[in-house]
Amino acid sequence: MTTTISAILNNNNLTVADIASKSGVARSTLGNAIKKPIESWSIRVLNAFAKGLGMQSPDLLSKLQSDNYELKIDDKHQMIQGIQISDKELYQQVKFAVVNNHLEGWQPTRDDILYLLKEVQNPDPEFDEMYRELFENE
Repeated sequence: MTTTISAILNNNNLTVADIASKSGVARSTLGNAIKKPIESWSIRVLNAFAKGLGMQSPDLLSKLQSDNYELKIDDKHQMIQGIQISDKELYQQVKFAVVNNHLEGWQPTRDDILYLLKEVQNPDPEFDEMYRELFENE
């Protein structure tokens, strides 16, 4: 469920008038913004709400944006985020890494999977050397 600015204001016992007073942005501007999707807000409006709430703008934006992210894994076709990985063993390894990091909060895009696949298939020799230095010389 998406959090609304109205809910955040209510939880903090604040009104649009309070935010207007703290931010210097007109009450009518903020009142109109509340009625619209956040995607249509100006940076000025987002900053005003963030300032009034004592938050950073990116943190407020993150709270307000809808959570419509979905990790798409299709084992039958060996696909992750729409990227097919034909080698079964490679698919299992990439899937394991993606799922475990997803559980830690990573939300990989199609481009992230392509990058990961490229790095797995053609590893950077410099990283291999650093790995050996860190883990094989114990």
